[in-house]
Amino acid sequence: MDARVLNALVAAIVNTVEVLLGTKPLIGKPGVLKEVRPQYDLVTVIGFAGGVEGNLIYSFNPKTAVQVVSKMMNMPYDSLDDLAMSAIGELGNMIAGALAMNLEKINCKITITPPTVVTGRDLRLSVDGLVLQLPVGFMSEGDVETILSVKGTVKCTKA
Repeated sequence: MDARVLNALVAAIVNTVEVLLGTKPLIGKPGVLKEVRPQYDLVTVIGFAGGVEGNLIYSFNPKTAVQVVSKMMNMPYDSLDDLAMSAIGELGNMIAGALAMNLEKINCKITITPPTVVTGRDLRLSVDGLVLQLPVGFMSEGDVETILSVKGTVKCTKA
């Protein structure tokens, strides 16, 4: 995988979380996955195509998701209702949008799909290509799992 894509994702996560939540996320060491079985039961999936094709998958610890929604709405929130699920989807959308802008800076244009938010235990997702797992801490270490799948060759011009 082109390291510029991973670097663009890390920058997108850090910048979005700092601006939106007022905290600096902890970024863990990426690892390769053979299959996608999200760590947590609240999952957001966003596809992308263009210079890079694949998926961004976010898996949230439910407690963290409630804390994130509370910060996003600037008021106490205590459940994962439809509004909270929409907010979590929008957070994923904002990170994916920041990824698209970061990739554009290196002459790599992508379009992103609207987020899909699902819940359930023991989810298994089928994706093509190289799959990287990136542990991220929004409120505490490893409370958000980010999975990046990239299919095929990255078609970005060298910057």
